[in-house]
Amino acid sequence: MEGAFIMIFGRIGVESHEDFSVTNSNNTLMPNIDSTAFTLHLFNNNGVEVSSSVNVDIIEMGYGHYRASFIPNNIGIWMLAIYHPVYFPWGKTGTIQVFNNDFDTMTTLITRILGLVQENFHIDNTLYDSNNNMTQSRIRIYNNAINVGSNTGVIATYNMLAVYDSNGNMESYSVDKV
Repeated sequence: MEGAFIMIFGRIGVESHEDFSVTNSNNTLMPNIDSTAFTLHLFNNNGVEVSSSVNVDIIEMGYGHYRASFIPNNIGIWMLAIYHPVYFPWGKTGTIQVFNNDFDTMTTLITRILGLVQENFHIDNTLYDSNNNMTQSRIRIYNNAINVGSNTGVIATYNMLAVYDSNGNMESYSVDKV
């Protein structure tokens, strides 16, 4: 897809890949190119060329399709450029957005945050002091509204503890994940 911009997502310490195909002037795929025949440049988030310190491996996937792989060591937007002097002089460049966490981890955290701002949120097992101040409770967040208040679809459980002074003013409040 000429002119298309596709960004690859990666994670620090986990191998990232950039795939490309090599054709000759007749648009025929070119298999069996020695990986050392490619020229490559890898730029980290700071725009520094790091291919001498961050190893990039190129393997043929088959039929003239290749994969370049490396392990990023910092977050941000990286760029990989690969060329071959005969079959691929126009080269291939790709952008890799590197994160600290993967999307599964971020999705879990965002789901818990939504629960703690009281989406699909339930409080039970409450205790009160003599002034009717809630001193303890259990908070549970759920995967959907239908399950709220049940034992099904619980994403996380928290214990709440509040301490009040003799005038009924809250002195401390904590919510701890079980």
